[in-house]
Amino acid sequence: MEGQACGGVYQDENVNIPIQLFSVTDRDGKITPLWFRLETGEHEIRKFRVESVVSRDEKYYVGVKEKQFVCRIRQGEMYRTLEMRYNTATQRWRIFRFL
Repeated sequence: MEGQACGGVYQDENVNIPIQLFSVTDRDGKITPLWFRLETGEHEIRKFRVESVVSRDEKYYVGVKEKQFVCRIRQGEMYRTLEMRYNTATQRWRIFRFL
């Protein structure tokens, strides 16, 4: 994560940031992310609320199944759109890229 955060605002478009995510799952198994937190380059823990889920999809890369979520978050005074992915094998969340 070095070099990806500058004052808590992320600069790079293509990133691979591990996150801790809080979500709800409905009775049909549909996952809805609510908020996540991550560690910045300055070793500060930042929490972001997911304002809306724009789209959901499933991706397969080299036999790895991931659930893809395109979400809008609020970062200070501006909104950012990002793509988060959940690896179903390792059960880990990450920010894949900023859009």
